[in-house]
Amino acid sequence: MSITIEAIYEAGILKPLAPITALKDKTRVRVTIEPEEKPVPRVRRVAPMADYSQARQWLREHQDELRGQWVVMDTEKLIGHSANPDEIDLIVDRARAAGVDAPFVHLVPLDDEPIWPGIL
Repeated sequence: MSITIEAIYEAGILKPLAPITALKDKTRVRVTIEPEEKPVPRVRRVAPMADYSQARQWLREHQDELRGQWVVMDTEKLIGHSANPDEIDLIVDRARAAGVDAPFVHLVPLDDEPIWPGIL
């Protein structure tokens, strides 16, 4: 866990400008001191990875109906599909506007034959 705080150095003691509620009393911490002029780095929050197992299961059950098409799904339901790859961006944009953070996009193959590299 990383916390960025502002503090003032006064009479040999480093004093936070606000209480640090995320720490227990007498918790040992490592402190890196940087001058105030240096910009504070922005922390990027990474969302937890979505579980697409239900989407994959749904695709296994419905793949014959969607052969050769691009499919856009939420973790549980079909959002849209099209054989035209240019339309997929519009479907993904529509999904994101509806609140889907990470739409699942998949091309359903025309057949179940595996692709063997190097064999013609």
